[in-house]
Amino acid sequence: MTRPVRPVALVILTVCMIYPGLTSVYQGLYPLWAGEFFNLVGQKGVLMDLAVKMKIPVALVLGMKAAIGFAWLAGVPGIWAGDWKAYGLTLLAAAGSLLLPGGPMFMGALGLICLIFFRENAETVAA
Repeated sequence: MTRPVRPVALVILTVCMIYPGLTSVYQGLYPLWAGEFFNLVGQKGVLMDLAVKMKIPVALVLGMKAAIGFAWLAGVPGIWAGDWKAYGLTLLAAAGSLLLPGGPMFMGALGLICLIFFRENAETVAA
């Protein structure tokens, strides 16, 4: 069985699952119990700025942020298990993280690099 990505990329993707994944879920669901938005240093991010300009409800943007986090949390364990269906979900999570401000944007770019350039090839891996 070959996994979608190399082992070193699995470790990096696990870190990506923890940092942008878990924190995006927390930040997206934070207003449900706190009653106010979660932001660091006053940065709302590209998604929130687009929502204000396009008059999209803020709850939808927060739901998208939580969905990006859930995509990380669901996709990376699937890649560890060798499920190729989880590859697309993780690719979507990494691309979605590019819309979040600061660290998640960097980790999303790192995740995309791991997913695109560190792929396993069945011909080169001894079975």
